[in-house]
Formats: sequence, structure tokens, C-alpha cells
Amino acid sequence: MYEIRPESVKTFITDKNMRLPRFQRKQTWGEEKNFQLCISLFKEYPIGVSILSIEKIEGEKNVKWLLDGRQRKNALSLIYEDPEKIYFWARKFIGFKDKDKTEELEDKYWQKISEYIESDSEEIKNENNNNESEDEEFEQNNNDSQIGDYYCSGLKLLLEIIKVIHAGYKNSTGFTRPFDIRDSVKNLSYIENRKGDMVLSSKKLKTFLDEYNNYCNNASIDYEKYESFIEFVQSRCVVIDEDKLNEDIKTNWKYMFNRIVMIEKIDELLSNSRIGIIEVKDLSPADSQKVFNIINTEGEKLTAVEVLSAKPNWNKKIDNPSYESKQVVKQLYERMGINKIDDVVRWDLPATLIRRLHKNIIISKFENLSKSNNKKTEKKQFENEITSGFKILAGIYQNGVKKEDIEALSKNKNIDWESDIDKLVQELNTMISIIESSTYFKYLKSWDTPISNFTSNFIVMNFIIILYKDWQRKGKPNGSDTKTKQFQKNSMILLDKLLYEYVKGVWKASSDSKIANNIQQLDKEAEVFKPIDSNEWEIVLNEIFEKNTINGSKITVQKMRPLLFHFYALNQIQGPGNMFKIDIDHIIPGSLFNKSTLDNKDSIKDNILNLGFLPKDDNISKSNKRLSEIKHNQWLVDQVIKYEFIELNDFNKYSNINNYEEMFKFRKEIFKEAFTTKRENLLNN
Repeated sequence: MYEIRPESVKTFITDKNMRLPRFQRKQTWGEEKNFQLCISLFKEYPIGVSILSIEKIEGEKNVKWLLDGRQRKNALSLIYEDPEKIYFWARKFIGFKDKDKTEELEDKYWQKISEYIESDSEEIKNENNNNESEDEEFEQNNNDSQIGDYYCSGLKLLLEIIKVIHAGYKNSTGFTRPFDIRDSVKNLSYIENRKGDMVLSSKKLKTFLDEYNNYCNNASIDYEKYESFIEFVQSRCVVIDEDKLNEDIKTNWKYMFNRIVMIEKIDELLSNSRIGIIEVKDLSPADSQKVFNIINTEGEKLTAVEVLSAKPNWNKKIDNPSYESKQVVKQLYERMGINKIDDVVRWDLPATLIRRLHKNIIISKFENLSKSNNKKTEKKQFENEITSGFKILAGIYQNGVKKEDIEALSKNKNIDWESDIDKLVQELNTMISIIESSTYFKYLKSWDTPISNFTSNFIVMNFIIILYKDWQRKGKPNGSDTKTKQFQKNSMILLDKLLYEYVKGVWKASSDSKIANNIQQLDKEAEVFKPIDSNEWEIVLNEIFEKNTINGSKITVQKMRPLLFHFYALNQIQGPGNMFKIDIDHIIPGSLFNKSTLDNKDSIKDNILNLGFLPKDDNISKSNKRLSEIKHNQWLVDQVIKYEFIELNDFNKYSNINNYEEMFKFRKEIFKEAFTTKRENLLNN
């Protein structure tokens, strides 16, 4: 099932057989976190573990998918590719400035390292003092330590690297400066244009120096001699002044070689350091997810869609994706902070399914849900959107929404991935528009709040899957014929039933199994689309009215929201549309209940009989005011009359908390009529 082993860090970061899953978490490690990894690396602390999923692809070698460790791998790769990254991370972590002298930089370094490691600062400084290196003056007052002659502790080596790079110039740093030989050669590979300035690139210089080492090894020549470097430069560049080239390299060789050794020591450190590798093989998506979550107790849980994105069948390329598919896939990866996705694979199609549905009354997209700066909430909403796409497709094609159904979806030979999902998207949009054109859903849509915003993803997925299959069985009617009208009626019956089950708590557990069972029950259409008896709704409402509970549990505003939306649509009350956002309003302000001595006052306050919707700006205007305090605002008065059924001449009466029972009594009849007579009229229409 799995294997645990150590692996050289250098092997880990240069492994070309390792792939990143399509679905990746955004790069969240900042410069300080990256430098903390540097400290662990140079101090020879453990640097964590990474989890690989080994999958066999037909006709290819086993492929390693990096399930966990992307951010660690990214930081280690940057250390290997570009030593200047270490310096810039250190600046952020330590807090030194461009103008700090070497002594100031050292003091800040050791102080910050001491604080981070939580060791005695004198102990660390003693380690520093016992390993003095010979500092020599580099031209233009640059302090440059002789790393080649220096065998020091890891922390001291890390400091020396920072010091070497610290001396900065307009178009170079202390690391690249000695290699500025532009006056004597052309086409230097480590020169690049940055906003019009030709600068020395540390990353490209590192590659150039790696090539130099390989050149010396292959030719069996001494890489410590400046003549070898001159020979290498001549083999790679066009020399325009040989005498100057020879003189520049000879003069600066001590500093050049110092940096060559610095690169060598970093490579050596990465080669000798070990990272823990956990390889999982031949696991189901459920097992992969569970193994990961057991191991990764400190980090974020691996989502099911992340596991799927590392499966071979889900990574099969779509040869001729539609223009719409390509655009929406491109947008998906931009949202994830990944901008180099040029192809479309199977995984992308369910991941973008919700994104391709038109704005509708059933399910909202990520940007519509995200109303706060809560990144954790936004991340969850984003993942829910993607997961819903997979489950809807699995429900439609596999008749189930469990992990094994989703895994089987990628292997379904009856799906033409080149065209079937595009066709399904069009059909879902058509089906939803048919649903929205019926009387009940027209009123529900006028409140501009998708069902997913006041119920759950499971309710929404069940609703879409069951109705699509019903529509399909009826021949996908689209008009004003009998089959279309029966389908629209079934849509209302199903939502009414789902809302009833939702408020009763039926969907709290085993929701995947419940959806699968509902799909199986479609063979008994009369059972699936059998309306909830009006008496059942009355029992629920009476418990709310009389006991302030549902199934014995105290009511909350959150539990009342779906009932309110259903009530307004049943009552055929037009909402404010997309012109205004809506908000829950307590008719008798909560502050009055908070000050009262009523028993069970919190539940009474949140009883549906004391709740209504108002356009959000109006609700803010009303806020904790009594009805008697808003009579001067005619627009707001009109909204209260329209949406809360209280006439102006009763405003004073229902501003007194002692009259709440009288208000509840007359509003009770309005709610009962909506859930009985008006509901039955809609069902029988």
C-alpha cells in the first residue's frame, strides 16, 4: 500500500518523472517561511516529508504524482536554481537593509537566528567566533569571504552566502558582479533584459557555472585554475577582446572561484540532505485521501478532487476541446494561480461544469458566494464548486456520487469526452431554463438567491441529477406540451420535498448514499415525485409556532431561511430581483428580546413568525428600530407592508414586545395558508 524511504533532496527536486496534479493549492509559502526551510536545511534539521502517488500509465514508466510537498519542493528547487533567492528570503526574515554594513548584517542575522531556534544567543555567537574566515577586500569595498577555504557550520555557511550577495549594484549583485565580462565577450548566456536594463541574472549564471563544472569534469581539467575558465568562456561566447578577457578573469579569479565553490557547497548540501518520501501505490481515491490525512495531521486535508487530479485516466488529454472549454479551463487555473496550462484533460471538464452553467436559481458560482475576506471560507466554496461538478457528472453517468463512482466516471467507455460534456452542459442550461419558467420558480428566482445559498450542496446535486434523469426519460421536452408541464410540476414537488427533508435534518448524514438511493428510486416515478402531504408541513410549522423547535431542537435564523424563501415563492410574492440584495429582518428587534425576561426568548426572537426579508439597505436602515420608529420613511414602510404583512396602523402595536403573541397569531394564518392552500394550488395547476 505504501513505502517510506529517505531520498536525496537534489534527487527529489530534479526528478523529471515527477508530476504535479492538475488541481494544486496556491503557493502560500512566503519569503519568511522559505527562509525557515533554509535554516532547517543548513542546520541539518529534518525538512519534512512529501507524499507521492505512484500510478502506472499504459505504455509509459510509472509516474510519480506529488500529492503533498509542492511548496517545500518549490522552495528547495529555488535554492538549487538561484542562490540569490536565499538572500532575498533572508532580507525579509531578518529585516536588514541595503545600506547595512557587514557587521550590522551579522548582528541582525545571529540575533534573529537565536530567536528562531530558541537557543542561547551567546552559544550561537561562540559558534560563529570559533569559525572565523579570512575576509578580504573586494574592489569597491565589497567584503568577500573565502568560502573555498572555509569549513564551517551550516549556519555560518548560510551567513557567508548572504554576505557575498549583499553588496548590490545597479545591474548586478555581489554574487554576479565578478562575472561581468561584457566588455570582452558577446552573447553571455546570463545577461537578460529587465525593463530595458541589461542585467546579470543569478539564475542563469548558476546554470552557466554548472556547465563549467561539467565541462571540466568531461575534459578532465582542473576547475580551480583560471585558465580553465577562460577556455570554457571561449568555447561558449564570442570573444571581442581576448587580452581584456584574460586580464579580467585573472584579476577576479579569486572572487569568481569563491562563488563557484559557494554553488558547489549548496549542491553538496542538497545532495547530502535527506527528505522523507512516502510513496502510495495502487490505492483507491478514498484510501489515498485517508492515508494522506492520517500522515498530514498538521497541514490542510487533501480533498477528493486533488487525489483525482493525480490519476492517469483523469489526465488523458482532450484532443479537440471546444473554445468554451478552453476558455473556462484557462480561467480555472488562473483562479488557482497557475498560468501555464495549455491543454485540456478529462479532469478539467467536471471541474469546470458549474462554471459553465448560466446564472440560475439552483446553484451559484464561486464569485457569487464569496462575500467576505475570509480566505478559508472562500477556499471551501471554491472546492465545493469543483467537487459538485464531479458529483453531478458521476450521478448522471454512474448513478452514484461516491468516490468510487467518480473514479469509475473517468473510465466510462460510453462517454465521448470530446463532445458529450459540452452537449450535457447545453442540455443542463436548457433544462434549468424550463424549470425557471414555471410559476413557483419564477417567484423564487425573483429573490435572486440560488437554492445552494440557503440549503446544501447535497440538496442541489440531488435536485439537478434527479431532474435531469426525469427530463431525459421524458424525451427532453422543451415547450408547452403535457410532458414539459409534468416535468415542471415534478421540479416543484422535488424541491418542496427536499426542503422539507432539509429542515427536518434528513440530509445530515450519508448524503452520498441518499442521492444514490433516490436515483435508483426513479424507476418508481410515482414514489419519487409524490408530494409531501400538507399535514406533514403543518406538523413542522406547528412545532415551530408553538414550541420554537424543529424535531425537538431549538430553531435558529439559519434554519428559518429556507422556509422563508419557500414561503414567499408559495405565496407568489415578487422579490426585489437583482436590484437589491436581501437580508433577514427581525420584525420586533432582537435588542428588545435581549432585554426582556421572557422564557426561551432567543428562540422566540428567531421564530419564523418574527422574521421576514427586506432589501438589505432597507434592513440596515431599520436595524434595531421598532416599527414605530420608521414610520417617517415611506419607502421602508411600503417594504414592511409588502414583505412582512403588517399594516401601518399596526406599527405601534407591534413595536411593543408584550404584543408579540398577537402578531404571531395573525401571521401564523398567513404561513399556514401558503403551505397548504396556495401550495396545493401550485401543485395542481
